[in-house]
Amino acid sequence: MAKEAKYTDDSIKTLEWNEHIRLRPGMYIGKLGDGSSPDDGIYILLKETIDNCIDEFVMGNGRSIEVSIKDRTVRVRDYGRGIPLGKMVDAVSKINTGAKYDSEAFKKSVGLNGVGTKAVNALSSFFRVQSWRDDQTRAAEFERGMVKVNEKPTSSNDRKGTQIVFIPDEQIFGKFQFINEYVEKMLWNYCYLNPGLTIHYNGQKFFSENGLLDLLNSNIDGPILYPPIHLTGNDIEVALTHSNQQYGEEYYSFVNGQHTTQGGTHQGAFREAIVKTIRDFYKKDFEAVDVRTSIIAAISIKVMEPVFESQTKTKLGSQEVAPGGASIKS
Repeated sequence: MAKEAKYTDDSIKTLEWNEHIRLRPGMYIGKLGDGSSPDDGIYILLKETIDNCIDEFVMGNGRSIEVSIKDRTVRVRDYGRGIPLGKMVDAVSKINTGAKYDSEAFKKSVGLNGVGTKAVNALSSFFRVQSWRDDQTRAAEFERGMVKVNEKPTSSNDRKGTQIVFIPDEQIFGKFQFINEYVEKMLWNYCYLNPGLTIHYNGQKFFSENGLLDLLNSNIDGPILYPPIHLTGNDIEVALTHSNQQYGEEYYSFVNGQHTTQGGTHQGAFREAIVKTIRDFYKKDFEAVDVRTSIIAAISIKVMEPVFESQTKTKLGSQEVAPGGASIKS
């Protein structure tokens, strides 16, 4: 008979923020992996870092982002407002601390729970943050979430913004490597979703002028039935066509710039809307599967305080575009 485990006061543990992230990284970044798959954790760390830069761009601050990956070291520099210097260390090392809780500072942000950058910090063997604003700069360095260098603000004439440098921890990710193809696809998606944004990556320039239309055209690899339809509106953009294939549906869906690879309420509403529109136009009760067969479509929406079904934000669960606002389906 197995010996019964003791359950006493000593069984109850209180972990530091970084210890909890390191003990249960899957709660924060999904699966780990070594970089051989595009949804491995090292790419989530990169995404979480760039997401903050995108939020700055969306709010009208900074039109370019610099990204470099060399010898496993990642550097991301934006030209947004810069993290306020007095709270810079807290912003990257204290759970539930950040400006994303202020709907005025970041109205339609991907990151709302104050975890992303902290997870990058905790899961990196080296992490450095530097901010420039108000003619001053400040930097701090961490090791696996523990602060090692905490500089005082000094004067600076450099452009305002924020720079994050990190090295994913081999204790967590093993002998990992970044695969260029996966990084470039991520960066292209950022540009498709944010026309006017320029991303410089290892000497390459990423830029899109036509948004989701460019995304659709870049992903169509066979004959199509008609030129892609491209529609834009307040907080929504759609591009779609049908291929000559007689099976399947292909969707690229996004919420606040986040690639929702598992879809969600917005993708479900879009699929329903396509069928309803065709039925109403032709005044015939077509089978839904016949209307959607061979469709290739991209949809992007902006939502206030989005609810995702996991920290990795691959599936939207929100029913409304804003708290107490219109339905996602409307």
